Order: sequence, then structure tokens, then C-alpha cells
Amino acid sequence: MAQRFAITLTQLSYFVECAKTLNMTAASQELHIAQSAVSTAINQLEKSLGAPLFVRQHSKGLVLTPAGEELLQQARQIFGLITDTVESIQAGQKEVRGTITLACFKTLAPFLLPQLLGRLQEKYPELTVDVIEGDHEEAMGALRSGRAEIALNYDLTETDGIHSEVVGEVRPHVIVHTDHPLARRRKVALVELADDPFVLLDLPDSREYFLNILRAAAITPRVKYRSAGYETVRSMVAMGLGFSILNQRPRISQTYTGARTAILEISDPAPSLHVAISTLARGAQTGKARAVTATVKEILAEAAQP
Repeated sequence: MAQRFAITLTQLSYFVECAKTLNMTAASQELHIAQSAVSTAINQLEKSLGAPLFVRQHSKGLVLTPAGEELLQQARQIFGLITDTVESIQAGQKEVRGTITLACFKTLAPFLLPQLLGRLQEKYPELTVDVIEGDHEEAMGALRSGRAEIALNYDLTETDGIHSEVVGEVRPHVIVHTDHPLARRRKVALVELADDPFVLLDLPDSREYFLNILRAAAITPRVKYRSAGYETVRSMVAMGLGFSILNQRPRISQTYTGARTAILEISDPAPSLHVAISTLARGAQTGKARAVTATVKEILAEAAQP
């Protein structure tokens, strides 16, 4: 006898759209159906599951409950697998098509995303990539909630339920303004900058990485300025407001101010950051995720060649 289920794919699709927009009116507009139909489907789904999926805030929209977050993760995987299966059959298992959402660490994005998207467009013209940019925890949050299928991040922390594969390494370096006494040096010991003000790239998780590099060199960081913007930090340094430590290296020394920075290698044994591709540990990767992962590895392998 055929298996019967208490919930339907239509209800799940309405639920996923509501979770994406956190607003039933916006969800109904995206789905091109009446709001009452969306509301009825969500109510029926909650009744079938015996648990509320959203907290309704009349003036602020919807908030996912813990049960809603769990269902969203599973629903994304279900739809991903169904889509992947249909697309594989339709394409004779040769093409990658459809839409995938990628979460990316914001300071990594300018250096990798343009190449990645360009190469994916060339290799898989029927694949659409939506991007969510954020700090480490925002990228991991997008992955855990199911809003993203894959995350491109640094391995700053370990997260339960997340499978991460290291695919690249970026060493830290010092930047100073071009009139700094050390600007013409190739390498520098961090102790030589102990009395200089420090401009901190101030992002969750990564801020401790930078501060710990200085502490490991027996230096008490003199944080004079801080910013969550990579280019803001570079511009502050270029204007002579202090030195900084960064990992990614732009191909140009000029900043938005027009002034330039100088890059100095660190002679101390400072730890590198590792670039990682992360997916939910549960469930197999879709063909789209495998295609994105392979392309990221390809780009980083080329960049690592001398």
C-alpha cells in the first residue's frame, strides 16, 4: 500500500517562502497566490506537526521557532534533492542547472566571488547563484537555517552539525602607510610595531584572531581605531592612522582615499587562516553544491601556484 503523509510538498513550499521572507504578505506575492491560502497552508502544517513553526508579530512579521528552524533545514534538503534528481534526469546527468544560495564571509567575497561567479556562469550557464554576505557567524547561521546550501568561510570556529573542508590557506601580513619608517622593508618582526597604534578589522571571531597574533608576540595591542570594513581599515592605515594585520591581499596598493599602503611579511610564526567550504553534515551534497565546491578548489589551486 502506498505511503500517505500528513503534510504536502505544497505546504512545505509555502512554509519555505514564508521562512525566507518572514512575512506572509510578501510570501504570497512571491508565490502569486492569495495570502489566505498561505496562512491556511501554514496553519494546517502546524496542526499536522503538532508544533508552531512561527511566532506571529503583527507589526514585525514572522519569527521562526526552534521547530520551524529544524523543519526549514530539512525542507531545504528535501527540495534540493528533488530538484537535483529531476535536473539530473532531464540533463542526462551531464548538466548543472537551477538555483543555489551561497553564504560567503564578507572580506573573502571581493577576492573570490567575482572569479567564482564568472567561471560558474561560463561552465554552467543554466545555474543561478544567489549570494549572502556576512561575518563568520552570519554565514554559518545562513547555512544552519537552510537559507544557504553552501558556505565559503574561514575555519575560525568549529560548529556542530556542519561539515567543513579546508580548500585554501592565507597567511597574515602587516600593512603600513608608505611614509612609515618600515615601509621599504620586506619583512618585519611584530615587536618593531609594539609602540604603533593598531587599526583593527573588527569582525566577530576574526577580531580575536588578529589580537591574538599580537599577544603571541608579547605585544599588548594599542587599538586606536576599529572598523568592520576591510577597505576602511586599509584607508585608515594609508592615511597614517596606524598599522594593521590582514590576510587577503588586493592586487593594488592604492586605497579609496588615493593614498597607498605597503605590505610587510611577518617574521614571527603567526598562524594562517584556512579557507573552508561548509555544508550541513546531514544529507548528501546536491550536484549544484558539488559543482560550486569543485570550482572554488580550482580557483584556489591556481592562485596557490607560484
